[in-house]
Amino acid sequence: MQHILIANRAAIAVRAAQTCRGLGLRTTALLARTDTQAAVHAAAADHEVVVDGWGLPDTYDSSVRVLDAVDRSGVDTVYPGYGSLAENADFVAGLEERGVTFVGPSAAALRLAGSKAAAAEAARRLGVPVLPHASGRGRDEVLAHVREMGLPVVLKPEFGYGGQAVRIAHTEADVERAVAGSTDGSPDGAAGTSWYVEKYLPVNQVVGVTLAVDHQGTVLPLGERESLLVADGLKLLEASPVAGVDTEVLAAMRADAALVAREFGLTNVMTVEFIVGPDRYYFLEVNGRLPLAYQMSESQLGTDRTDLTDLVELQLRIARGESVSPAAHPVDRTRHCLEARLFVHPQELADFPDVGTLDRFDFPDVDGVAYARSVDPARPVTYELILAQALATDTSRAAAARLVRKAVEGSRVTGLRCYVEEITRRLDEEC
Repeated sequence: MQHILIANRAAIAVRAAQTCRGLGLRTTALLARTDTQAAVHAAAADHEVVVDGWGLPDTYDSSVRVLDAVDRSGVDTVYPGYGSLAENADFVAGLEERGVTFVGPSAAALRLAGSKAAAAEAARRLGVPVLPHASGRGRDEVLAHVREMGLPVVLKPEFGYGGQAVRIAHTEADVERAVAGSTDGSPDGAAGTSWYVEKYLPVNQVVGVTLAVDHQGTVLPLGERESLLVADGLKLLEASPVAGVDTEVLAAMRADAALVAREFGLTNVMTVEFIVGPDRYYFLEVNGRLPLAYQMSESQLGTDRTDLTDLVELQLRIARGESVSPAAHPVDRTRHCLEARLFVHPQELADFPDVGTLDRFDFPDVDGVAYARSVDPARPVTYELILAQALATDTSRAAAARLVRKAVEGSRVTGLRCYVEEITRRLDEEC
């Protein structure tokens, strides 16, 4: 491992380049020719390779174009960050055929984890609790599954990344609208999206258990977090440690997460998600990649605040065959972390990827708050879905919430809507 292609953009690409430089590794940045924000991450790398196309699916998320960039740049390793390529089994298979190291799980493991139905069935066979579920295409097949398990249900694309396509259906009309909206031009969505149908728990907490697994099967716990605010399928607020769940239940989820990771053949850093209801918890899915909230995990790792773990470095070390030592990375759950994410509101995305232009993009200096900014406000905002993250760590959740609230409320973001009001209202409940 000497020369890394950073197959991502914005803040995570900058972070990866900085970590690689500290390890003495050469880096090449991936740039879309039409990405006006590309200079944000290009400047952090040693070299660059340009791809044509327009929009994320045709550039940074295109396995064909990125594999071509791999061939042209002569790299021996690809680092994907938390983008969709990180969970693209076909892309990883292409790297394996080329003898190029992928910083993440194998193609075979990602194929299993990437199918919500196959992953749920595999978890069930391992004895991990799962909700009633089924998968199908088209209105008639999906409705038959819904009638069998009963409303309400959650509808998700069986293969997919991110939560914006998730639908909660309380009526059969809701189901029909969701399925009809997923067509590829055929009636009823008959040849459209394959839907994963899951029983909906009206009262629940979504908990992500993050862990790392080396190639010897050693599991390194990296902490847990819960979603405090989700809108339009986007996780706007997350917190750690998890509140309101018994320690015995959390311990059982950690054990089940480790079991799933090992038995699925997953390696590197990942998150196993569970949904916790009034009486028990259930497996939801596996995200076989670095979490967007990776800096929350970093904030709880290490013996003190000056001895924190760099998860990007950990990923690279695992990818080149090094072993992990759980004792070297203890999780300090007395450190309370809360992170807010300023996503661009979906109403602003009608012309995506040409999202628009920020008129102003300022954040106040708040002691205890760290920002990860993804854009240069002097440039048009092209391709960007998340403008910034604000993370606070303190001795209690309420104290961390007050810091993040001060940061978000004091922000000056004009020109694009990005959930400032919604985040502030939810933080009021935590302060």
